[in-house]
Amino acid sequence: MTVRVYVDAAQAQRVAVRASTPRRREIAAEIAAEARVEAPVRTGEYRDGIGVRSEGDRVFVEDSDPESIFKEYGTSDTPAHAVLTDAARQHGRYTGWKPK
Repeated sequence: MTVRVYVDAAQAQRVAVRASTPRRREIAAEIAAEARVEAPVRTGEYRDGIGVRSEGDRVFVEDSDPESIFKEYGTSDTPAHAVLTDAARQHGRYTGWKPK
């Protein structure tokens, strides 16, 4: 007897993403906690703005400080702190922007 099995790749990916969302939220919380520990503190906005946001099955570690992009990635006259980037790299493949 011959049996053929067809796997719908798109459906399999949707199921995998949905099933992994709780764990990805946990990992994001770990990344945020580690970044908060390493963040330099002048006013506290950079450190205190670090958090986790979810949109359905998408999970983000982000900083709500309006100046966080300059603090994270640096400018022409300010070095990068890269606390979010470095914390994310500790937990897997990072494909985002590179600090200066």
